[in-house]
Amino acid sequence: MNIVSTKKKYLIALCLGLAACGVQAQPGYPLKPVRVIVPFPAGGVTDIGARVVTERLGQLLGQPFVIENRPGAGTKLGTEVAVKAPKDGYTLYLSNASYAILPVVDPAASYDPEKDLVPVRTIATYGLSIVVNPALPVKSLGEFIDYARKHPGRVNYGSAGAGSGVHFAGEWLRQMTGITMTHIPYRSTSLAVQDVAGGRLDMTMDGAVKPYVDAGKVRLLAVTDTRRDPRFPDTPTVAEAGLPGYEQVSWLGLFAPVGTPAEVVARLSQAVGELVKEDAVRRRLADLGMSPVAGPADDLARRVGSDLRLYRRIAKETGLKFD
Repeated sequence: MNIVSTKKKYLIALCLGLAACGVQAQPGYPLKPVRVIVPFPAGGVTDIGARVVTERLGQLLGQPFVIENRPGAGTKLGTEVAVKAPKDGYTLYLSNASYAILPVVDPAASYDPEKDLVPVRTIATYGLSIVVNPALPVKSLGEFIDYARKHPGRVNYGSAGAGSGVHFAGEWLRQMTGITMTHIPYRSTSLAVQDVAGGRLDMTMDGAVKPYVDAGKVRLLAVTDTRRDPRFPDTPTVAEAGLPGYEQVSWLGLFAPVGTPAEVVARLSQAVGELVKEDAVRRRLADLGMSPVAGPADDLARRVGSDLRLYRRIAKETGLKFD
Protein backbone atom coordinates (compact mmCIF):
# COMPACT_ATOMS: atom_id res chain seq x y z
CA MET A 1 0.00 0.00 0.00
CA ASN A 2 1.39 3.41 -0.93
CA ILE A 3 1.05 5.31 2.35
CA VAL A 4 2.21 8.64 0.91
CA SER A 5 -0.27 8.66 -1.97
CA THR A 6 -3.05 7.50 0.34
CA LYS A 7 -2.38 10.36 2.73
CA LYS A 8 -2.35 12.81 -0.18
CA LYS A 9 -5.79 11.58 -1.24
CA TYR A 10 -7.11 12.14 2.28
CA LEU A 11 -5.63 15.64 2.44
CA ILE A 12 -7.14 16.55 -0.93
CA ALA A 13 -10.52 15.24 0.17
CA LEU A 14 -10.25 17.14 3.44
CA CYS A 15 -9.49 20.38 1.62
CA LEU A 16 -12.44 19.89 -0.72
CA GLY A 17 -14.75 18.94 2.12
CA LEU A 18 -13.71 21.83 4.34
CA ALA A 19 -14.06 24.32 1.52
CA ALA A 20 -17.62 23.20 0.89
CA CYS A 21 -20.74 24.28 2.74
CA GLY A 22 -21.31 23.59 6.45
CA VAL A 23 -21.93 20.26 8.12
CA GLN A 24 -25.71 20.57 8.26
CA ALA A 25 -25.98 21.00 4.49
CA GLN A 26 -23.92 17.93 3.55
CA PRO A 27 -26.04 14.84 2.71
CA GLY A 28 -25.30 11.17 3.36
CA TYR A 29 -23.08 9.84 6.13
CA PRO A 30 -23.92 8.85 8.79
CA LEU A 31 -27.02 6.79 8.07
CA LYS A 32 -26.86 4.79 11.33
CA PRO A 33 -25.22 5.02 14.78
CA VAL A 34 -21.43 5.29 14.86
CA ARG A 35 -19.26 3.33 17.29
CA VAL A 36 -16.40 5.32 18.86
CA ILE A 37 -13.73 3.21 20.56
CA VAL A 38 -12.07 4.83 23.58
CA PRO A 39 -9.17 2.69 24.89
CA PHE A 40 -9.74 3.78 28.50
CA PRO A 41 -12.31 2.91 31.17
CA ALA A 42 -15.25 5.19 31.79
CA GLY A 43 -14.72 8.08 34.18
CA GLY A 44 -11.23 9.30 33.25
CA VAL A 45 -10.48 12.65 31.66
CA THR A 46 -10.13 11.15 28.16
CA ASP A 47 -13.44 9.32 28.45
CA ILE A 48 -15.25 12.38 29.80
CA GLY A 49 -13.81 14.59 27.06
CA ALA A 50 -14.78 12.01 24.46
CA ARG A 51 -18.37 12.04 25.71
CA VAL A 52 -18.55 15.83 25.47
CA VAL A 53 -17.43 15.63 21.84
CA THR A 54 -19.47 12.63 20.71
CA GLU A 55 -22.66 14.01 22.22
CA ARG A 56 -22.36 17.18 20.15
CA LEU A 57 -21.07 15.31 17.10
CA GLY A 58 -24.22 13.21 17.12
CA GLN A 59 -26.37 16.32 17.31
CA LEU A 60 -24.56 17.91 14.37
CA LEU A 61 -24.62 14.84 12.13
CA GLY A 62 -28.01 13.43 13.08
CA GLN A 63 -26.98 10.00 14.38
CA PRO A 64 -25.76 8.80 17.80
CA PHE A 65 -22.00 8.50 18.25
CA VAL A 66 -21.76 5.75 20.87
CA ILE A 67 -18.71 5.41 23.11
CA GLU A 68 -17.35 1.87 23.49
CA ASN A 69 -14.75 1.71 26.25
CA ARG A 70 -12.09 -0.90 25.38
CA PRO A 71 -9.31 -0.54 28.00
CA GLY A 72 -6.44 -2.94 28.54
CA ALA A 73 -2.73 -3.49 27.95
CA GLY A 74 -1.88 0.19 28.09
CA THR A 75 -4.50 1.13 25.42
CA LYS A 76 -3.18 -1.57 23.09
CA LEU A 77 -6.34 -3.68 23.08
CA GLY A 78 -8.69 -0.88 22.11
CA THR A 79 -6.30 0.50 19.52
CA GLU A 80 -5.91 -2.86 17.82
CA VAL A 81 -9.70 -3.26 17.68
CA ALA A 82 -9.92 0.10 15.91
CA VAL A 83 -7.11 -0.70 13.48
CA LYS A 84 -8.86 -3.93 12.43
CA ALA A 85 -12.37 -2.45 12.31
CA PRO A 86 -14.45 -2.16 9.11
CA LYS A 87 -13.39 0.81 7.02
CA ASP A 88 -16.88 2.18 6.49
CA GLY A 89 -16.88 5.16 8.84
CA TYR A 90 -19.05 3.46 11.45
CA THR A 91 -16.16 2.61 13.76
CA LEU A 92 -13.95 5.48 14.91
CA TYR A 93 -11.23 5.81 17.53
CA LEU A 94 -10.82 8.61 20.07
CA SER A 95 -7.73 8.68 22.24
CA ASN A 96 -4.91 10.79 23.65
CA ALA A 97 -1.13 10.93 23.30
CA SER A 98 -0.85 7.37 24.63
CA TYR A 99 -1.61 6.35 21.05
CA ALA A 100 1.83 7.65 20.05
CA ILE A 101 3.61 6.75 23.29
CA LEU A 102 2.81 3.05 23.61
CA PRO A 103 4.72 1.76 20.54
CA VAL A 104 7.82 3.62 21.75
CA VAL A 105 7.95 1.78 25.07
CA ASP A 106 6.14 -1.48 24.31
CA PRO A 107 7.71 -3.68 21.60
CA ALA A 108 4.58 -5.84 21.65
CA ALA A 109 2.42 -3.02 20.29
CA SER A 110 1.49 -4.21 16.81
CA TYR A 111 0.43 -0.91 15.25
CA ASP A 112 2.22 2.00 13.60
CA PRO A 113 0.75 5.33 14.81
CA GLU A 114 1.62 7.06 11.55
CA LYS A 115 0.20 4.40 9.22
CA ASP A 116 -2.56 2.31 10.76
CA LEU A 117 -5.19 4.95 11.57
CA VAL A 118 -6.17 8.11 9.68
CA PRO A 119 -6.04 11.27 11.82
CA VAL A 120 -9.39 13.05 11.54
CA ARG A 121 -8.88 16.08 13.76
CA THR A 122 -7.31 17.33 16.99
CA ILE A 123 -10.00 18.18 19.53
CA ALA A 124 -8.05 19.66 22.45
CA THR A 125 -4.74 19.69 24.29
CA TYR A 126 -4.18 19.40 28.02
CA GLY A 127 -1.53 18.99 30.68
CA LEU A 128 -1.64 16.78 33.74
CA SER A 129 -2.03 17.83 37.36
CA ILE A 130 0.47 16.27 39.77
CA VAL A 131 -1.40 15.49 42.99
CA VAL A 132 -0.43 13.83 46.26
CA ASN A 133 -2.24 12.70 49.37
CA PRO A 134 -2.49 15.63 51.82
CA ALA A 135 -1.01 13.48 54.59
CA LEU A 136 2.29 13.36 52.71
CA PRO A 137 4.55 16.01 54.34
CA VAL A 138 5.14 17.99 51.13
CA LYS A 139 3.60 21.20 49.80
CA SER A 140 5.54 21.68 46.56
CA LEU A 141 7.04 19.58 43.79
CA GLY A 142 10.52 20.35 45.10
CA GLU A 143 9.56 19.08 48.54
CA PHE A 144 8.06 15.94 47.01
CA ILE A 145 11.29 15.23 45.13
CA ASP A 146 13.36 15.81 48.29
CA TYR A 147 11.04 13.54 50.27
CA ALA A 148 11.33 10.77 47.68
CA ARG A 149 15.13 11.08 47.74
CA LYS A 150 15.19 10.76 51.51
CA HIS A 151 12.82 7.78 51.45
CA PRO A 152 13.99 5.63 48.51
CA GLY A 153 11.55 2.91 47.57
CA ARG A 154 8.82 4.15 49.90
CA VAL A 155 7.04 6.49 47.48
CA ASN A 156 4.60 5.12 44.91
CA TYR A 157 2.57 6.57 42.08
CA GLY A 158 -0.31 5.30 39.97
CA SER A 159 -1.16 5.39 36.28
CA ALA A 160 -3.67 3.92 33.85
CA GLY A 161 -1.34 0.98 33.24
CA ALA A 162 2.03 0.13 31.75
CA GLY A 163 2.78 2.25 28.71
CA SER A 164 0.13 4.86 29.47
CA GLY A 165 0.85 8.58 29.28
CA VAL A 166 0.95 8.94 33.06
CA HIS A 167 3.29 5.95 33.37
CA PHE A 168 5.62 7.60 30.89
CA ALA A 169 5.32 10.93 32.74
CA GLY A 170 6.09 9.28 36.07
CA GLU A 171 9.09 7.38 34.77
CA TRP A 172 10.38 10.49 33.02
CA LEU A 173 10.11 12.41 36.31
CA ARG A 174 11.94 9.60 38.07
CA GLN A 175 14.71 9.53 35.46
CA MET A 176 15.21 13.31 35.46
CA THR A 177 15.35 13.66 39.24
CA GLY A 178 17.04 10.42 40.22
CA ILE A 179 14.31 9.55 42.72
CA THR A 180 13.01 6.05 43.30
CA MET A 181 9.26 5.50 42.95
CA THR A 182 7.22 2.33 42.65
CA HIS A 183 4.74 2.26 39.79
CA ILE A 184 1.25 0.97 40.62
CA PRO A 185 -0.87 0.24 37.51
CA TYR A 186 -4.61 0.95 37.63
CA ARG A 187 -7.41 0.44 35.14
CA SER A 188 -7.73 4.23 34.92
CA THR A 189 -6.15 7.33 36.40
CA SER A 190 -9.52 8.25 37.92
CA LEU A 191 -9.16 5.19 40.17
CA ALA A 192 -5.61 6.26 41.02
CA VAL A 193 -6.88 9.73 41.99
CA GLN A 194 -9.47 8.10 44.25
CA ASP A 195 -6.74 6.12 45.99
CA VAL A 196 -4.57 9.22 46.43
CA ALA A 197 -7.57 10.92 48.05
CA GLY A 198 -8.15 7.85 50.22
CA GLY A 199 -4.55 7.64 51.41
CA ARG A 200 -3.81 4.36 49.63
CA LEU A 201 -1.50 5.92 47.02
CA ASP A 202 1.09 8.69 47.28
CA MET A 203 0.95 10.40 43.90
CA THR A 204 -0.63 10.39 40.46
CA MET A 205 -1.21 12.73 37.52
CA ASP A 206 -4.54 13.43 35.84
CA GLY A 207 -6.59 16.23 34.34
CA ALA A 208 -9.90 15.64 36.12
CA VAL A 209 -8.79 16.48 39.67
CA LYS A 210 -10.53 19.78 40.40
CA PRO A 211 -13.32 18.37 42.62
CA TYR A 212 -10.72 16.59 44.75
CA VAL A 213 -8.49 19.68 44.94
CA ASP A 214 -11.41 21.94 45.86
CA ALA A 215 -12.51 19.50 48.58
CA GLY A 216 -9.00 19.28 50.01
CA LYS A 217 -8.83 15.55 49.38
CA VAL A 218 -5.64 15.81 47.30
CA ARG A 219 -2.83 18.38 47.23
CA LEU A 220 -1.93 19.86 43.86
CA LEU A 221 1.82 20.37 43.40
CA ALA A 222 2.32 21.36 39.76
CA VAL A 223 0.98 21.00 36.23
CA THR A 224 2.89 19.37 33.39
CA ASP A 225 1.77 21.78 30.66
CA THR A 226 3.96 24.53 29.22
CA ARG A 227 1.62 27.10 30.77
CA ARG A 228 -0.41 27.33 33.95
CA ASP A 229 -3.86 25.78 34.11
CA PRO A 230 -6.54 28.53 34.21
CA ARG A 231 -8.42 26.44 36.78
CA PHE A 232 -5.40 26.65 39.11
CA PRO A 233 -3.72 29.99 38.34
CA ASP A 234 -1.55 29.89 41.47
CA THR A 235 -0.13 26.44 40.73
CA PRO A 236 3.24 26.44 38.90
CA THR A 237 4.21 24.41 35.89
CA VAL A 238 6.83 21.73 36.49
CA ALA A 239 9.40 23.98 34.80
CA GLU A 240 8.48 26.86 37.10
CA ALA A 241 8.72 24.50 40.06
CA GLY A 242 12.39 23.92 39.31
CA LEU A 243 12.54 21.19 36.68
CA PRO A 244 13.07 22.89 33.30
CA GLY A 245 12.77 20.65 30.27
CA TYR A 246 10.04 18.51 31.76
CA GLU A 247 6.63 18.77 30.18
CA GLN A 248 3.83 16.38 29.37
CA VAL A 249 1.21 17.86 27.07
CA SER A 250 -1.38 15.41 25.85
CA TRP A 251 -4.12 15.83 23.28
CA LEU A 252 -7.56 14.49 22.50
CA GLY A 253 -7.89 13.31 18.90
CA LEU A 254 -10.31 11.50 16.60
CA PHE A 255 -9.12 8.83 14.15
CA ALA A 256 -10.61 6.43 11.59
CA PRO A 257 -9.31 3.12 10.19
CA VAL A 258 -7.12 3.42 7.10
CA GLY A 259 -9.35 2.88 4.08
CA THR A 260 -12.31 4.82 5.48
CA PRO A 261 -13.82 6.82 2.58
CA ALA A 262 -12.05 10.15 2.29
CA GLU A 263 -15.33 12.04 2.04
CA VAL A 264 -16.38 10.54 5.39
CA VAL A 265 -13.11 11.64 6.99
CA ALA A 266 -13.63 15.13 5.55
CA ARG A 267 -17.18 15.30 6.88
CA LEU A 268 -16.09 14.25 10.37
CA SER A 269 -13.19 16.68 10.34
CA GLN A 270 -15.53 19.51 9.34
CA ALA A 271 -17.95 18.65 12.14
CA VAL A 272 -15.24 18.47 14.81
CA GLY A 273 -13.77 21.73 13.53
CA GLU A 274 -17.16 23.37 14.03
CA LEU A 275 -17.99 21.97 17.46
CA VAL A 276 -14.66 22.96 19.08
CA LYS A 277 -15.50 26.59 18.26
CA GLU A 278 -18.81 26.46 20.14
CA ASP A 279 -18.86 28.21 23.51
CA ALA A 280 -20.78 25.43 25.27
CA VAL A 281 -18.33 22.74 24.15
CA ARG A 282 -15.32 24.93 24.95
CA ARG A 283 -16.61 25.54 28.48
CA ARG A 284 -17.17 21.84 29.13
CA LEU A 285 -13.71 20.93 27.86
CA ALA A 286 -12.16 23.79 29.84
CA ASP A 287 -13.74 22.35 32.99
CA LEU A 288 -11.56 19.27 32.34
CA GLY A 289 -8.45 21.41 31.93
CA MET A 290 -8.52 21.05 28.14
CA SER A 291 -7.78 23.77 25.59
CA PRO A 292 -9.90 23.22 22.44
CA VAL A 293 -7.91 23.27 19.20
CA ALA A 294 -9.52 25.05 16.27
CA GLY A 295 -6.49 24.58 14.02
CA PRO A 296 -6.08 23.08 10.55
CA ALA A 297 -7.42 19.65 9.69
CA ASP A 298 -3.95 18.11 9.42
CA ASP A 299 -2.88 19.26 12.91
CA LEU A 300 -3.41 15.81 14.44
CA ALA A 301 -1.11 14.08 11.96
CA ARG A 302 1.62 16.58 12.82
CA ARG A 303 1.11 16.02 16.54
CA VAL A 304 1.39 12.25 16.23
CA GLY A 305 4.62 12.54 14.25
CA SER A 306 6.06 15.14 16.62
CA ASP A 307 5.20 13.06 19.68
CA LEU A 308 6.79 9.95 18.22
CA ARG A 309 10.05 11.82 17.64
CA LEU A 310 9.94 13.40 21.11
CA TYR A 311 9.23 10.21 23.02
CA ARG A 312 11.75 8.18 21.06
CA ARG A 313 14.40 10.78 21.88
CA ILE A 314 13.49 10.87 25.57
CA ALA A 315 13.38 7.07 25.81
CA LYS A 316 16.81 6.85 24.19
CA GLU A 317 18.41 9.61 26.28
CA THR A 318 17.05 8.36 29.59
CA GLY A 319 17.17 4.64 28.90
CA LEU A 320 13.50 4.57 29.76
CA LYS A 321 11.84 1.24 29.09
CA PHE A 322 8.84 -0.60 30.47
CA ASP A 323 8.75 -4.27 31.37
